[in-house]
Amino acid sequence: MFSTLLPALITLALVAGLAAIILSMASKKFRVERDPRVDEILEALPGANCGGCGFAGCAAFAETVVKGTEHVCPVADETSKKIIAGIMGQEHREAEPRTARVFCSGTRDNAAVSALYTGVSDCRAAKLMAGGEKSCRYSCFGLGTCKSVCPFDAIIIENGLAVILPDKCTSCGKCVEACPQMIISIVPKQKTTTIACSSHDKGPAAKGNCKVACIACMRCVKECPEKAITIKNFLAVIDYTKCVNCGKCIAVCPMKTIREVA
Repeated sequence: MFSTLLPALITLALVAGLAAIILSMASKKFRVERDPRVDEILEALPGANCGGCGFAGCAAFAETVVKGTEHVCPVADETSKKIIAGIMGQEHREAEPRTARVFCSGTRDNAAVSALYTGVSDCRAAKLMAGGEKSCRYSCFGLGTCKSVCPFDAIIIENGLAVILPDKCTSCGKCVEACPQMIISIVPKQKTTTIACSSHDKGPAAKGNCKVACIACMRCVKECPEKAITIKNFLAVIDYTKCVNCGKCIAVCPMKTIREVA
């Protein structure tokens, strides 16, 4: 019986060997050489694979940079950015540090409660189901979706409100994308004057919903020497390209909505 199978086994072995040779030759012929700069850039990156750059991970980001598309890793420090620029033969220009910031003061002490939410502890689920517990429809739900997506542990929940830890925040933008209330923004880290409210309700309604809501009284607008504050849809907004952190708006705000945020 073995003698009967032997020719078949030999044939199979020859076919397998031939296939291996063909595959080996094909892989060498069609192999795409990897640019060595990809590995150099990967070495310089923090390796967080957070996706803050808009790509699937650090490897995809590095490959895109090598192809000549200008992108900046939002979580890399200035030293890493300088190394990457050097690898690409470019001049590095130091960027202004940025951080995420929550534009809301709706803690449990400040915000009025109009409902009891008992669903999944996720802000997006609360938005779909009932809109959260607080009366202000623009407020932070405080269920921690932003905290759960932050790859750097830069967010905590305190008294029903998300709080950014600026020393840990890398401005990757994950929390901005995850927040269904759209009350988190990336801002210049050094511009610490903040209108901690996102309500577009008129004054009386906003005040009824939150003790520290912006009531669009215009006092900050009139007091600002740099003309950096405007009222948009019943909400004061700071233009950080003009703000100099003088603090005059903080002093005149009757609701204590404007504050200094580290």
